Amino acid sequence: MTDSTAPIVVGVDGSDCALMAVRWAAAAASREKRPLRVLSAVGIIPGAYAPTAMMTSDVVIEAMQSDARRAVESGTAVAKETAPDVPVDGKVVGGSPLLALRHASGQAHLLVVGRRGVGGVRGLLLGSVSNDAAIHAECPVVVVGGPSPTAGPVVVGVDGSPTSTAAIGHAFRQADLLQTSLLAVHTFGGFSGTAFYGDQHQIIRQLRDEGEELLGEQLAGYPEDYPDVKIERRVEIGSPADALVDAAETAQLVVVGTRGRGGIRGLLLGSTSRAVLQVARCPVMVTHTAP
Repeated sequence: MTDSTAPIVVGVDGSDCALMAVRWAAAAASREKRPLRVLSAVGIIPGAYAPTAMMTSDVVIEAMQSDARRAVESGTAVAKETAPDVPVDGKVVGGSPLLALRHASGQAHLLVVGRRGVGGVRGLLLGSVSNDAAIHAECPVVVVGGPSPTAGPVVVGVDGSPTSTAAIGHAFRQADLLQTSLLAVHTFGGFSGTAFYGDQHQIIRQLRDEGEELLGEQLAGYPEDYPDVKIERRVEIGSPADALVDAAETAQLVVVGTRGRGGIRGLLLGSTSRAVLQVARCPVMVTHTAP
């Protein structure tokens, strides 16, 4: 959403991961001079929520509503502590958290969620809510999996696809807001000794040159718009996900499109984006369209 008054929305559920998302969202709202909304949803009653079978549905609903209110109050307090200059409001809505966040994204500038919440299964790093938000939100989504670094570049994956091209604009803008550099990463597949006839080294050199040319074309024009952002280009052999996860080790933020050139129609979140969301040590922004 381009409205200058559109808020940054952060979803909370009482988990530690959600509070880390609040801290990132509050700092982002301060950088962008936007209001922040702390949102929680009370959804369909899961049978396992009630501690005993004797509890009535009214008791369970009230317990869920109380938990949601506490999550919003806690999130609001953390936001005000993190960014005292940011106007903050809290809201509890009825319905599925997935649908509540989808709806909120239609009026939001940015949606921020924790990687997994209180309902998360140990070992399942990307929760159902964060996964759904990354796929279906109508605005960019930032997924926060841990404490957010305060130093390092913004990393963007570049493969020439429309969603990758859109992600570049968001990455430059975030690097400018964070007053840091931008690292553009492009990869091409690995090779075995029998993969090609001819000079394998020459083929690799050619692909590397093509990668450098692609980065030059994709990044063209942005240095004029963002003169303070220093640009680093990296062309590597290997998996795009591995390269981005490696770069994320020293980054403040990774920006990816929903799916790249290898994407299958209907597969809304590509394998690279999903892999990076699962394990990247820094926050990950998933974009759908250009800023």
